[in-house]
Amino acid sequence: MPKMSMNEVTTFRWSFEEDVIAYSKAGADAIGVWRPKIAEFGEERAVELLQEYQLPVASLSWAGGFTGTHGYCFRELIDDARDAILLAGKLHASCLVLNSGGRSGHTANHARRLLCEALVHLGDLAAEQQVELALQPGRPLLSDEWSFLNSLNEVMDVVDACDHPYVGMAFDAFHLAEDEQLVSRIGEVLPYVTTVQLSDVGSSPKTLTEQVMLGEGQLPLAAIVEAFDRGGYDGYYDVGIWSDRLWQSDYVGVIERCRTVCDELFLEAARQKTAQPMPSK
Repeated sequence: MPKMSMNEVTTFRWSFEEDVIAYSKAGADAIGVWRPKIAEFGEERAVELLQEYQLPVASLSWAGGFTGTHGYCFRELIDDARDAILLAGKLHASCLVLNSGGRSGHTANHARRLLCEALVHLGDLAAEQQVELALQPGRPLLSDEWSFLNSLNEVMDVVDACDHPYVGMAFDAFHLAEDEQLVSRIGEVLPYVTTVQLSDVGSSPKTLTEQVMLGEGQLPLAAIVEAFDRGGYDGYYDVGIWSDRLWQSDYVGVIERCRTVCDELFLEAARQKTAQPMPSK
């Protein structure tokens, strides 16, 4: 069966300890760890708590911004990403999610060169720690702050240019929602994908935090999961919902609903696979 991970951004106001206990109780297969929460809780204590609850880490978020979007220099951002890789290794995380940062006044070619230089520089350390680097695209409306990579093609081009076995893609359904061929291209992009990030979205969101509960928006989540399952994807489906509305609601109910919807998506994917005719000889 596919594996569901709960990302800590979904329960934004809770502490790391509250997240681990609640996710484990709800039957999540793994946790997507948020760096600010683990920094507040303490790394060593976090490792012990995860071991106590036997909760694997699907992803660590995030590092990057290598174009200097937030005012840090390239060297500082590389050092921060190295720290994040080491932490991900300590947590036995499957991947570290990276964002490129916006253009930040650079030409498109220079921004891409900065990103590729960072990924190549960090790839060997990631290999040592057995942590894959998952480059996340951003919706065009968030390109100035989040990522200048706004499409599957742009992310794949960067991954190809780096040509490092530990550099791949975070397939984020929200950020890629404007691609009309998204589902049909999953077979093509599957070799690049390190983690699949699930949320849902209503019509014409203006901000990152306008995401909605799984199944209540317009994304073809069932088709996305089915396509990945059919292609042999065996990583986590990391549920990370940025939502001002859900952040003010009952988190226990949110987690339970996410688990229920994911189970329905996974079962439907299994039914579709079973229903497919056997290839003729």
